[in-house]
Amino acid sequence: MLAARFLITAVLCLLAGFATMDHVAAQGGGDGGAAAPAHGDGSHGDGSHGDGHAEHKSTLEMSSSDIFKAQFSHSVPYAIFTPKLSPDDEVNKWFTVYNIQPWQWVSLGLLLVIFLPVLGSFKSGRAGWTTRVFRGFCLWVRDDLVYAVMGKEVGRAFVPFFMFVFFFLVVQNVIGLVPAIAHGFPFTVYTATGTPYVTGALAVITLGMMLGLGMKQNGIFGFFKGLVPHGLPLPLIPIMFLIEFVSLLVKPFALMIRLFANMLAGHLVIASAIGLVFLFAKLLGGSALAYVTALPCVGMAIFIYIIEAFVTLLQAYIFTLLSVTFVYQAIHQEH
Repeated sequence: MLAARFLITAVLCLLAGFATMDHVAAQGGGDGGAAAPAHGDGSHGDGSHGDGHAEHKSTLEMSSSDIFKAQFSHSVPYAIFTPKLSPDDEVNKWFTVYNIQPWQWVSLGLLLVIFLPVLGSFKSGRAGWTTRVFRGFCLWVRDDLVYAVMGKEVGRAFVPFFMFVFFFLVVQNVIGLVPAIAHGFPFTVYTATGTPYVTGALAVITLGMMLGLGMKQNGIFGFFKGLVPHGLPLPLIPIMFLIEFVSLLVKPFALMIRLFANMLAGHLVIASAIGLVFLFAKLLGGSALAYVTALPCVGMAIFIYIIEAFVTLLQAYIFTLLSVTFVYQAIHQEH
């Protein structure tokens, strides 16, 4: 399946590059200026929409910077729908749907499709090959992520939550590997975890569990007292309390940045490699030599894509494991 996906990506990249070069050679044109600023409705002065894609410019008509801006714009969240629930537009903005959210809903739907048969297999006692694979993943999350850190007695209550976090992140990350077939929603698939808004919300939940469960277990005063190691000299206690309190806030912040940055960085590198295809087409005037320069660019994009396929699972694992560790440390401060 992975080999087929990589092959599809390579074909799509080559077709996109070759189609653009043919379009360039036919039209020609001068160097375009910088991208026009966006208007309030999400459109741009150069005829582009909220996804930043300029519809009426060929590659030769774009400046070198605009080529990469067009590539990078697909990694930027943008509004796709604002319901008219109130006469006040400021109120309506609170209900704006961004291109991130539908892919999160798709992720939830896929989780239901995948894991409802897994749940049913425990009642029926019958499980197909696919169901057994995901049952094995569930046992791995339980035993090697939650129980390995919290222990069976404490961790049993946390297994459902952290299992959901892990698989929710995995599905969102994997969805982001699907190549785009056009510009704009829904044909441009977006990695929801490639924005700090999504990873930040998950990190805030982790922080809330750290504070709430830590105070519940140790008491409010006992929780903050437990931030400072026992036996410290009196003059060092205020300094250590400040350091540990800041560390308490930095931990979920690091969770947010790590996942967001890793998922976004891979997409930007791939977009840069594909952007080089169009840049060389422009520099070579759409000549036949541009087809030759496209091959190493697409090869580099496929190489990064393979690494991204590994990173999708790795970053979900790291986020979940660190969340488990931080929550357990907040509950059992003596550890």
